[in-house]
Amino acid sequence: MPKQTLAEDTILEKLNQQADIHGLLKVAIKLINDSVNQLILKVFRKEPHAIKFVIPSLVGKNGPLNDTSVCLKLLYALGIITREDYEDIELLMAILDELEQDDKNYTYLDDEILGPISLLHDMILPPNWNYPPNNLQENGIVDTLKSSMYQNRYQQMIRSALIIAITDLTLRIVNKQEIDYFPE
Repeated sequence: MPKQTLAEDTILEKLNQQADIHGLLKVAIKLINDSVNQLILKVFRKEPHAIKFVIPSLVGKNGPLNDTSVCLKLLYALGIITREDYEDIELLMAILDELEQDDKNYTYLDDEILGPISLLHDMILPPNWNYPPNNLQENGIVDTLKSSMYQNRYQQMIRSALIIAITDLTLRIVNKQEIDYFPE
């Protein structure tokens, strides 16, 4: 099995195991953080002096590159990640930060979630995403069971689209690790 397929399967499996948006974003940010940290180590020059003295002071516990936001800025400034990837990761981290500060259990259909995730560059929302799913009576759905089924289906579509967008974003970072930044 190719390495990329294995990585993609692992990412999808971990994301699909999450029951709610908060859990999904926590796992997504952890996967992205791990990928960013590995990429940061990959882009540094691999010479004995750098490995022994410079790199540990930069990426160590108290180092300036111990923060994912700082690492992202460096990777973007060096041209290693694109502006879109940088913006998407920052947006996902901001959404997660908001969720962790709020006690409310959000669903994928809440405006506080749907609005920001619709800004992700890889996010492909269903064609009727801007119709308010809470106004199902206006859409001709008055039966409670049908209404519930419609909302569940719509929520699953949003969740699936988000998982695909996060997987693609994470894979782009993982694939950057295959590049030899300092060929001999």
